[in-house]
Amino acid sequence: MDKSWMHSDRRSKAYEFGVEAFLNFAVENLLTTTHIRCPCVKCVNLKLFGVGIIRDYVYFNGIDQSYKNWTFHGEPWEATTNASRNVEEDDGHGRYSFVSEEIDMDDNDFGDFGSDPYEFANVIGDGDQPVYPGCRKYTKLSA
Repeated sequence: MDKSWMHSDRRSKAYEFGVEAFLNFAVENLLTTTHIRCPCVKCVNLKLFGVGIIRDYVYFNGIDQSYKNWTFHGEPWEATTNASRNVEEDDGHGRYSFVSEEIDMDDNDFGDFGSDPYEFANVIGDGDQPVYPGCRKYTKLSA
């Protein structure tokens, strides 16, 4: 899919057509919900909205230009390799197994993080939401 529109002026026809093509692509690849992740600069795929709100946000805020592989919107994951880095093979205990070994934890102590990928995004999104309207000191996440 052509992504050159992401670098265009937001007032241009190229940007307009690109936004519509992106939204059509995202809607075609929806799995279970009517809300999709917002790729604007402010939301950076952490917040879920309907298509109309996302269209507005992408115009007002601009699209996150670092979002090159649209994995949250239906593109397949592309593994990248870095030849200058030597990466050791995972021994099956996870990347930070040394932490759990130091404090005598086993795999069951990590708990179930849930099978819903949007659950984590919603929790992160609560970091910006006030506990009640007008509250500036606390967020839903801090509470």
